[in-house]
Amino acid sequence: MKIREIAEADLGRISQLYVSVFNNPPWNENWEYSWAYDRLNWIYRSQGFIGVLNLEKNQINGAILGRFVPFKGRKGFEIVEFLVDTNCQNKGIGTELLTQLESNLKQSEYDFVLLLTAKNTAVESFYLNLNYRRDDRLALLRHQL
Repeated sequence: MKIREIAEADLGRISQLYVSVFNNPPWNENWEYSWAYDRLNWIYRSQGFIGVLNLEKNQINGAILGRFVPFKGRKGFEIVEFLVDTNCQNKGIGTELLTQLESNLKQSEYDFVLLLTAKNTAVESFYLNLNYRRDDRLALLRHQL
């Protein structure tokens, strides 16, 4: 297993994985490849982008994509997308990806990591088990236009 930084040339394969992951439980969303590619390309081109992927036998099994977020003089990192192949989940890939990302961020003197995920799911439990905590002061609000 090899973890390395994401390059632009990886976006196509990550987009295919994205569709596969998020069209299955627990998400059960309805993604198309072009939508996934547009989203991931936008994140990749974001100011302060950082991303890592897991590569095994030339197969991408997982990826984290995010960006630098300044906050009150501190360096934060926002995980925007984190995905692991459905067939490879519960094998430590996500933990290794997150551990490597956090190590890279610490070396670059980041202060914190933040993310959004579904409440009361196995995904939230994954983060809670790795010492991430809910911020009870914040709420995600949405308005349909």
